[in-house]
Amino acid sequence: MKKNLLIFCMLFTAVTSSVAQDTELVKSLSVDTGYVLVDGGKLFYEMSGTGENIVLLHDGMVNREIWDEQFPLLAKSYRVVRYDRRGYGKSTDPEMKYSHIEDLNRVFEQLNIDRAVIFGMSSGGRLAIDFTLTYPEKVNGLVLVGAVVSGFGYTSHMDNRGGHFDPKNYTDPVKLIEYFIMDDPYEIYAGNTEAKEKVMKLIPNLGRDNRVPTQPAAKVAIKSLSEIRVPALIRMCMRTPVQ
Repeated sequence: MKKNLLIFCMLFTAVTSSVAQDTELVKSLSVDTGYVLVDGGKLFYEMSGTGENIVLLHDGMVNREIWDEQFPLLAKSYRVVRYDRRGYGKSTDPEMKYSHIEDLNRVFEQLNIDRAVIFGMSSGGRLAIDFTLTYPEKVNGLVLVGAVVSGFGYTSHMDNRGGHFDPKNYTDPVKLIEYFIMDDPYEIYAGNTEAKEKVMKLIPNLGRDNRVPTQPAAKVAIKSLSEIRVPALIRMCMRTPVQ
């Protein structure tokens, strides 16, 4: 397993260095699609490949398509699943209080995933951690990219983006989106115009209503991290602040 996670890390580093997609690989990929039924809604999923299970969890800004580069490459050697959380992509909007953890558990159950390595970025990383603490028997390993950890607060530097962001100047949702994609010094590398263009195409998800409250995890992750007993790779998403 540790060897597999090292391979995952090397692969992830390689494919995230550019958003140039291997179109021939994608075209040749056989993908199973459908919906996972959850309480009060349904979750759109895509699944491809055979072998050990990998589940990809997107962040809080965009949908499953943020994994476009990793999905086909991983599917060459593994059984890979990615899905849209409620309020994103092709999944239904939340209409009642729900649990991201139990939604993910339904994905495991309906798609017959007994155990998996879970990849999660940002809020998807938080879900990966919380799921592991709730269902440790279903997780073989974690690959966390800039993961949020419940119970661990944000610094003022994070809130004001190193002095670059004042929420009073961005009451217009369109301007707010443009700031985080085009101007924020931490969200996307300034020179990666391809990545910015890709995210701009996926960003309409922010226009959907995701404000329905979610059920909190039973455990506060920051106090329970020592309970995680599977191999984990952590990729920090940081860069030197722009002066």
